[in-house]
Formats: sequence, structure tokens, C-alpha cells
Amino acid sequence: MAIEYHIYTDLNIETLTSRTEAAAKGTQDLWEGWWVNDDLGPFHEEIMEDYGDQKGYKTRMTSRHFKDRSVEARARLIEFFDSLPGRKLILNGDSFVDYRKS
Repeated sequence: MAIEYHIYTDLNIETLTSRTEAAAKGTQDLWEGWWVNDDLGPFHEEIMEDYGDQKGYKTRMTSRHFKDRSVEARARLIEFFDSLPGRKLILNGDSFVDYRKS
């Protein structure tokens, strides 16, 4: 079983992809997989309103972690989240984890 996290940002796709690639190299395979996209769709903005954001994000990074190493993988993901500049939101599946305005 795997656990998925989603990080929403205002970064462009190239910047988020390069930052994610660098972070993933340091996880020693704690992340089963990850991907970045900028096609968040209209439903995304409805979700953001639930978290108090009136404006949608530009990009999303999704990571999948093996359940048996989830504590270590989550710690690395939170470090990555903290390193990202600007407004950002992290969800575990569809459950709130953290939000930063800048």
C-alpha cells in the first residue's frame, strides 16, 4: 500500500520539476514515485476555496510513498515543502497537512 501527498505551488513547471528532481535524489528511494504537472483543472480551484484560497495554484507535485517507510518519506517531503518559496499547500490525499502564504 502507498500513501500519496500533493504539494500545490505558484512555481512554474520547470522550476518545480527541477527542485523535485533534486529532492528525490536525496530521498534514497523513500519516495516510490513522484510527478509534477500544471494541468490542475477547474475542480482544483473549488478544492482551494475549501482551504481558504480564492486563487488557484500553477503547479502540483505528487509523491507516492511506501507505507512501511512512510515516517521517513514524510519527513523528507516536509523538508522539501519547507524549502519551496512562495505560497504553497500540502495535502495527504485530500486531507490538509500544511499551508504557507509565503
